[in-house]
Amino acid sequence: PGAAEQAAAAAALLYDMKGCYSRLRALVPTLPRHRRVSKVEILQHVIDYIWDLQLVLQPGAPRAAPVGDPPEAPCMPAADSILCR
Repeated sequence: PGAAEQAAAAAALLYDMKGCYSRLRALVPTLPRHRRVSKVEILQHVIDYIWDLQLVLQPGAPRAAPVGDPPEAPCMPAADSILCR
């Protein structure tokens, strides 16, 4: 492939990634809505959200009733912490 084709492929990939980050921003309720967040922070919140969902979906997990707006960052016991927190 020529340089023009490679540039076009790179631009398409970048466009796709921006769309993916936008989709993640829309899907993860723990992301701050009042300020701009970095891509790394988006990924950290995504990982945390998946982890929190996994904990909630485990058999026998206590279920808390939702109250008000979701918190900006999920709460979890220190024993369940992961590296990206």
